[in-house]
Amino acid sequence: MSRFEQLDDDLLSLLGDDRRVEIVVVGGSALMMLELVGDARMTTDIDVIEADKQVEILLERYDMNQLVSTFRYRMPENWHERRQRIPFLGVVLDIYAPSNEDLAIMKLDSYREVDKSDIREMILNREIDFIKLQSIVDNDSEIRINYSDEGEWETFLLRLNEIKAFADSLR
Repeated sequence: MSRFEQLDDDLLSLLGDDRRVEIVVVGGSALMMLELVGDARMTTDIDVIEADKQVEILLERYDMNQLVSTFRYRMPENWHERRQRIPFLGVVLDIYAPSNEDLAIMKLDSYREVDKSDIREMILNREIDFIKLQSIVDNDSEIRINYSDEGEWETFLLRLNEIKAFADSLR
């Protein structure tokens, strides 16, 4: 959070306090800031998928990675409508993250070991609404549209079924 506080201070000096600017954080840092995973989860980078132009010029200074924005093409179409505010009392800066379900979808798309672990922890902490997640997946204009390759879509669905089976095993 100290990096965000410093960024907020810089933005205050640059822009004054008469307007607000936003960034959207994803990945492990978003999960940690939203307390969706435990203290054992470590990450040193902050992945920013979207930022106001005035903020973009400062991101590198605070080791905030915007290269992940290239992965936006796989995010559900209406994720902005479900985004959530990350608790932060900035003077100028507002921080958001995709919904828990949209974060899970991003994790299902990359599905590295750390992603699997993050999803399992979210499930254990009851942080994924599977009804909402399924409705996003079932809406062809939300996520299916982002998968032109049928094999990739089938892989995504297999991963989704895997985490559902894990969640069902806990009942």
